[in-house]
Amino acid sequence: MVIIAATVLGFMKADIYRERIKELRNLQLALNMLSSEISYTATPVPLAFKKIGSRVDKPISLFFLRCSQLLEESPGEDFADLWQRAVKENYGNTALEKSDQDLLLTISTFLGVSDQYHQEKQINLVLHQLDHTEKEALDDMNKNERMWKYLGVMGGLMLVILLI
Repeated sequence: MVIIAATVLGFMKADIYRERIKELRNLQLALNMLSSEISYTATPVPLAFKKIGSRVDKPISLFFLRCSQLLEESPGEDFADLWQRAVKENYGNTALEKSDQDLLLTISTFLGVSDQYHQEKQINLVLHQLDHTEKEALDDMNKNERMWKYLGVMGGLMLVILLI
């Protein structure tokens, strides 16, 4: 029983690396959709966020859906504050790291503030940074995933030996 529990813990820790990569890719998809909404349809931000939130997987969709909800509930409030609140409320539901959260928070500095051209440029910059982050996350996964799996199994075996 101890071996199984330790093994499961090791596999759960290893799975976080895989989940983070999935979420980073999902975030890139969401930002590409946002760029399209801004470029081609000139959709208002609350509606664009609602569309994006319905098209991407959880937990990334939660950022967009919550921000859309906040924008509808508080039409006069500053977008930057509402986006930051949505990100901070839902960050705990993700496998993203603090640096990923910081990158998400930068979106509030340009969205809805600058013109269409500059918003697209800034979104492309964030997408480039996310691509770089994804590559680093893949390297981390390749280095650490197997280690956590083995550590779980070996840690469970060591505990059994110590208990005997």
